[in-house]
Amino acid sequence: MDFTVIIVGLLIGVGIPLRNKAIKEYRKKRGQRQQSSRTDNT
Repeated sequence: MDFTVIIVGLLIGVGIPLRNKAIKEYRKKRGQRQQSSRTDNT
């Protein structure tokens, strides 16, 4: 029981910030690709 609480706490405390960071980097790269494709088309 205690071990499960520790694991869940670590997943929430570490996993969510890592996921948010990965999403932020993905959106940044995707935005750069869309901007470069827009300028290439004109």
